[in-house]
Amino acid sequence: MSNSTLVLIAPLQALLDTIFPSGGEQSTLDFLAFAKTHSLELALGALTVLIAPRIYAILRGPTSSVNSMGPGRLRSSGDIVASRVRDNGNNTGIIDIYKWMNNVALEMIGQAGVGHSFGVMEDKEIQYLDASHQVLPLINSMWYIRPFLPTLTRLGPPGFRRFILDHVSFGPAQQLKKAADVMDKMANEIYVKKKESLANGTLDSEIAAGNDIISMLLKQNKVVSPEEQMTEEEIISQVNGLVFAGHDTTSGALARTLHLLAQEPNVQEQLRAEIREAHSLYGKDLDYDQLNSLKYLDAVCRESLRLWSPSQTLERVAMKDWSLPLQYPIKSKDGKKTVTNIHVPKGTHIYLSIGSANRDKKTWGEDAEKFNPSRWLQPLPLSVGESKIPGVFSNLMTFSGGPRSCIGFKFSQLEMKIVLSSLISTFNFELGPEKHIWSPAGVVKPHVKHKDGTMDSVPSLRMKLTLVNE
Repeated sequence: MSNSTLVLIAPLQALLDTIFPSGGEQSTLDFLAFAKTHSLELALGALTVLIAPRIYAILRGPTSSVNSMGPGRLRSSGDIVASRVRDNGNNTGIIDIYKWMNNVALEMIGQAGVGHSFGVMEDKEIQYLDASHQVLPLINSMWYIRPFLPTLTRLGPPGFRRFILDHVSFGPAQQLKKAADVMDKMANEIYVKKKESLANGTLDSEIAAGNDIISMLLKQNKVVSPEEQMTEEEIISQVNGLVFAGHDTTSGALARTLHLLAQEPNVQEQLRAEIREAHSLYGKDLDYDQLNSLKYLDAVCRESLRLWSPSQTLERVAMKDWSLPLQYPIKSKDGKKTVTNIHVPKGTHIYLSIGSANRDKKTWGEDAEKFNPSRWLQPLPLSVGESKIPGVFSNLMTFSGGPRSCIGFKFSQLEMKIVLSSLISTFNFELGPEKHIWSPAGVVKPHVKHKDGTMDSVPSLRMKLTLVNE
């Protein structure tokens, strides 16, 4: 098996069509595997991105029905953020906006995703939040043992593997085990409560009134054929998967968007004007359709997700020898040959750059690296359509593509619009006193960089917020 690495700086049409086929899964399943499959599965269970197509199809139903859930209970979390920021900063002050975006994203996915309140908006200390933040950094720190994980995960039954893990003194593995235990405990508690409520007919009296994703999944699982039903273990893993994947990426996207708006005051003011006009027409309690009718808000969200995807790379492993076609032919090192295909040996680790695909000047034009929401208010360049990027969202790879693209991308956009409409209409955002570096490891997060070159290990984004008069 090959130990080579292939870094794809601009994974464009022909290549992406091979990796993320729109018509079926044959190429994806035969050629590529998720590089972190086994380490994530050990930590969180059979996550959505790792599970069989039959389960993925079941999940597609409830998670695509964002409109049926309505934004009301999500908005309450956004309003709490506005209220707490106002309390902390009076009319103006320096606020760690990343902390608040993390809290609100967790509470939103908790309520609408699994019908559970984590209480983070009431300043409760949540073990889950700390545990979930440790998972990806710990997995990344153990990169050198990942090649052995396929063998280790087949080593006897789960109980035997757990016994071995309990007696291994390897520090990162023990830390990952503790984090996974915290998350698994929470997921089991939520599942048991949901299952009992469904049996007792009391789901309607709970948070989200039984319209959260897990409740809908349990209902749907009862009516599908036995061979298509998800097992108890699979459903519990979806609780972890939804919360883990749903809050970290959205909080990062929200923080980055607010940071961009602070750098572009004219864009921020135009967005504020649109939101306030909608408030004057419909009231501040905008419903799903009213939120989606705000074209500039939609453009700001799309442009932020295009320019700075919360995850900048995808990692895959070639499961067999393959020939990858290039959309744009390149010259060989000696300049004598035109290369149209890349031979990829079995076992090659492939790193696909989402950021480069989303900012490719051949596709998006010369201003591809500029934050320009107005590009979405006019016809996009013909090159965007011609590139045939197979992303599930707006010709972008932000939410991946193909049959196993991010199932929560509509929900994530709704979260962003609710929070931004609440905060931008209330506060003016300016850059804070510190310089920040956005760390690309796993989910992109902001860290303070000091004058001596050191960087804070804990992510934060302090910004100046000022209450804006009506």
